[in-house]
Amino acid sequence: MAALTPLLLILSVLAPRAAAMPSSYGSLDEAAVAFVDLVRTYPEQKKEYCTWLIKEPGGRIRFGAINEGDMNRCPSTWPKPAGTVGSVHTHPIWGPGSQDVGSAGQVFSEGDFGHAEHADVGVATFLGAPAGHVLRYDPGGTTCWGKSFIARKFKIVRDLSPTVNGRLPIDSGVKTPLFDQGGKPIAKPAYCKEAAR
Repeated sequence: MAALTPLLLILSVLAPRAAAMPSSYGSLDEAAVAFVDLVRTYPEQKKEYCTWLIKEPGGRIRFGAINEGDMNRCPSTWPKPAGTVGSVHTHPIWGPGSQDVGSAGQVFSEGDFGHAEHADVGVATFLGAPAGHVLRYDPGGTTCWGKSFIARKFKIVRDLSPTVNGRLPIDSGVKTPLFDQGGKPIAKPAYCKEAAR
């Protein structure tokens, strides 16, 4: 019986944490934040984690299978499960820019926007950023003005103190040039809605 004591000790430590985590959530935003908080307890944070958010028959939202990626991407399970209403992923925590809300990893990448807009996805996409904030992008939230300007509309679901608003490398709804830092044109995404003239 004494040999079971370490196992029972581990179970007694983990049981309250497992009991505190609901199996479903009342909203997409709530589920996305809960997912980010859950995977941030994992010991390995130099990887991305992702899941689909699935609406149950009663209307509550639950996680799909949790996938582990690498430092640059997280592979989604395909085809997406029936009832999928959202997706959520984290960006890795590593290096000096992890807490700098102005660094590139603190917002959606072009691949993240493209994922949300893909015909096989087409659902709200959430990002758990390394600094701790959570963002939401809904398909159709990208507007272009010819080949010169683009704006991405996204929501800050969980903010930090002080706010990340205005400190991120891309601000929601702000028109920015479609040129890189060297002045070279960046291709306009095919899914970009053209602004009314």
